[in-house]
Amino acid sequence: MKEILPEHVRMAIAESCDAAGVALIDVVIRGQARQLVLDVIIDTVEGVTHDHCRSVSRGIDERLEGNEYAGRLRTVEVTSPGAETPVKHLWQLRKHIGRWVRVKRTDATTIEGVLERAGDDGLDVQPKQTKKEPKPLISIPADEVAEAMVMIMF
Repeated sequence: MKEILPEHVRMAIAESCDAAGVALIDVVIRGQARQLVLDVIIDTVEGVTHDHCRSVSRGIDERLEGNEYAGRLRTVEVTSPGAETPVKHLWQLRKHIGRWVRVKRTDATTIEGVLERAGDDGLDVQPKQTKKEPKPLISIPADEVAEAMVMIMF
C-alpha cells in the first residue's frame, strides 16, 4: 500500500521551504510502517546549498516535533534535484544556460542542444551544428514544453 503524506506534514514541509527561501519541488515517501524516509527535493534559481538543506531539515524537525507522524520517520533527506531529473519549472533551467538540454515538446518531438535562454515564457535551444546544414536557434514557448532536463555530457 502506498503511503500518503498527511496534509499537516505537507504544510510543515512547505512552510519550512518558504522560510528557507527555496522552492519545494517534490516529496517522495520511501519505506513502510515506522521506518519511513521522506525525500524532500528543493531548488532555487541560484542552486541549492548545504545551508538551504540544513535550514529546511531543521524547519521540518521543529514543525513536526512531538507529532505522531514524526515518530514514524526514520529520516528526512533534503536534497536538490538530481543531475538528469526533469525540471518541474522552467526557472530551474536558468542556472544551466550554456549546458546541453533535452526538451520534449507537447507534440511529442524532442529537441537536444545548448540552452541559450530560459524564461517563464519559454526556452531557446541551439541544436547541434553540422558543417553541411547549419541549424537555427529554436524558441519553444512555455506551453509547448512537456518535459525538459539537463544532459550530462562527457
